[in-house]
Amino acid sequence: MAFATSLLPAPPATATRVAPELASFLLPPQAKKGAVSLAATRRRGPRIGVRAEVNESGSALAADAFAQVKHVLLPVTDRNPYLSEGTRQAAATSASLAKKYGANITVVVIDDKPKEEFPEHDTQMSSIRWHLSEGGFTEFGLMERLGEGKKPTAIIGEVADELELDLVVLSMEAIHSKHVDGNLLAEFIPCPVLLLPL
Repeated sequence: MAFATSLLPAPPATATRVAPELASFLLPPQAKKGAVSLAATRRRGPRIGVRAEVNESGSALAADAFAQVKHVLLPVTDRNPYLSEGTRQAAATSASLAKKYGANITVVVIDDKPKEEFPEHDTQMSSIRWHLSEGGFTEFGLMERLGEGKKPTAIIGEVADELELDLVVLSMEAIHSKHVDGNLLAEFIPCPVLLLPL
């Protein structure tokens, strides 16, 4: 609350005056000639001869970038059998993007331990299927890279390279939990990575 009140304009009685030597520099040319009063200039602000142009190519490039996406990778690196919040968000985003742009989805489940040491493996597979089917995807590719002893970032890079993927959708949760090394993403991932905030 204290911060918000500090942003309110100062009342006219406490407003500071502009030094006379700076006044002519800060005022627009009309004020220097006497056509505009100092009070009117303060209300309107100085006018500077800059023309802004709308750059439509930025939004068009963003739309074109997703239009080129035909194969999305959804890495699952957490052990939560019902998927963590970040993985659920990544699954929903992957399904939404793939549905909108007509892309395929491949899910890669990554863990340093083999399937036999993860008793809730089948529950996790059912959760993945359920979350993607909620987004309209009942058919998707599924890969399991379990117990290989490789870092998840390297596995994601290998899969993205092998399948020639267009986009990897990953939650920042995977980076914060240290499952994926954020510093190595650019080195190992040959395609764009969409990192979703928590």
